[in-house]
Amino acid sequence: MLSKSLLAASFLIGAVACSSNRTCTITGFVSPQPDSVYLVDIAGKRLDATAVQDGAFTLTCERNPQDGVSVITVPKGDHVSLIPDSKEITVKIEDGTASVSNSPLSEELQELQKWMTAHFTSYNEKAMALAESGDEAGAEALWDEMHKTMADHCKEVYLNHLQDPVGVQAMSILASDASDEEFIRLYEQGGECVHADAMIGGRYEALTAPKRTVIQPKRTVIQLNTTGEDFTETEGELSDYIGHGAYVLVDFWASWCGPCREETPFVVKAYNDYKDKGLIVLGIAVGDKREATKAAMKQLGIHYPQLLDPATTLAEEYGVAGIPHLFLFGPDGKVLQDGMRGEGIDAVLKPLFQK
Repeated sequence: MLSKSLLAASFLIGAVACSSNRTCTITGFVSPQPDSVYLVDIAGKRLDATAVQDGAFTLTCERNPQDGVSVITVPKGDHVSLIPDSKEITVKIEDGTASVSNSPLSEELQELQKWMTAHFTSYNEKAMALAESGDEAGAEALWDEMHKTMADHCKEVYLNHLQDPVGVQAMSILASDASDEEFIRLYEQGGECVHADAMIGGRYEALTAPKRTVIQPKRTVIQLNTTGEDFTETEGELSDYIGHGAYVLVDFWASWCGPCREETPFVVKAYNDYKDKGLIVLGIAVGDKREATKAAMKQLGIHYPQLLDPATTLAEEYGVAGIPHLFLFGPDGKVLQDGMRGEGIDAVLKPLFQK
């Protein structure tokens, strides 16, 4: 399932921001020293930024236990997720390893993440050893045991944190192992910050949407007009775009995925550079809420169409194990390139459109 492969991406916590006049001061130390650090919310909006001097920095944001934010270093990109639940929070980032103190919820969040990492590593090593010895059944049984243990632990954490980002993190992990019925029941027990999470809400929307009577329902396609104000909504499938004589760049992404947002400017540039030369660009919004996708399109200046894939079925069909993931389809509909990133996108496209 794609949702299991996106486990690491979900560590960038998101939650609804509630109004408050209180301030949270985040003081930190980072080594090796980067040029600067900045603070972002789940939508990628920059809340604060500062230069780093002698390894030290100070950032501020609104203090609220329902917020999830991340401190990111520049240019390396190390990050630490935290919950601004205290007046003063201390952050330490050394050699890519981060810790948070003076923040009860952030510390619980870190404990959950450490537990998940240690649990996965331990089971994975044992299962791989069994598989290498030829005991495939034993390895599969161990994997099943791992997922059950993970689900039980995350459910316990979630039920104790229905109103804060620790619960959002637990639910993000639990979502990959819960049945559809259990997921719906747990989601409806959650508070506003759980319901506001784009990935969790996207799955809930997909599971509770009215059933269509046609055998193969079309997916929703949304597009932002050139003024950046209005959207059009139609229906379509990926097959409507590929295999019809044009090169098609397809970007599997989501509004809740930080690396996807960092990659988007390169995709937007490709669209602007080559759309008049015949390139078609299509986004596939994976496991995302419709309104969150629309908001991200406005924020990031995405004017190429987005095919909604809230249940991640299309991503799974194409073997997408993590996002962002880009494919370039040739005029005959066959994949010419996949896994392109950053400036590598233009390196692939430029020779095709130099004529």
